[in-house]
Amino acid sequence: MSRLLMATPTRLSRDIRGSCFNGLVYITRQLAAKAPTSKATSASKCNLSEKPQPKWGYFPSGGTHAIFSDLPKPEGDFMQHWHAKNSKYNLVLLSGILAVVGSIALGISLGRPMLNATVPEYPYTEDEMEEFQREEERRQQEKEEREQRQKDLKDAKELKVRRRKAKEAMAREVELMQKDIDEGVSDGELAELVQLTQEREEFESWEREELKRIEEQEKERNKIKMEREKQQKEKEAQQAKQRK
Repeated sequence: MSRLLMATPTRLSRDIRGSCFNGLVYITRQLAAKAPTSKATSASKCNLSEKPQPKWGYFPSGGTHAIFSDLPKPEGDFMQHWHAKNSKYNLVLLSGILAVVGSIALGISLGRPMLNATVPEYPYTEDEMEEFQREEERRQQEKEEREQRQKDLKDAKELKVRRRKAKEAMAREVELMQKDIDEGVSDGELAELVQLTQEREEFESWEREELKRIEEQEKERNKIKMEREKQQKEKEAQQAKQRK
């Protein structure tokens, strides 16, 4: 009992100190919570016309995503603004048209522009014209030589193919002739032998004519080439004489 009576004052003093401390903390928190509210109220009373700035990451509507209310809204009369801009553009257009028409009229009155009404004189000299003519002749000659080479290749290919076929037919003809000498041939083989003989004779005749034609063609080409070289030399001599 005595212990209980002795511990009672200590416990009471501890409870009183704890309740005082808790009360002080509560009052401090209340004051801290009320202070910003009073500032915001005073600010809102002072600046009623100003809109509050949105927080970082938020739109004026208050959300984190934009909506139609956050888009810029047109202000003023559209037609009045459009007429003002269009009148300026029309003025620029009319001034450009007047400048072009005035420039053309001034040029025609002074007689400066020809407007491609007549063919102008060729701006090249005689030496340049001769050079162009030589270049044109060279190109024409190269074209003819290229066509001749293509024709020669075609003729050579045809001759090669026909010679190969004639060689194969010759081997068959020799085989049938040897068989005819040894044991005789049938009517079908005899007809084939006669046909092969006729084809061989036709090929030999065509080959002689083709070789003759190729030889004459080569002679004609050499003759034309020599005549061109002669004409070229005479032309160069005449040009050199005129220059002197």
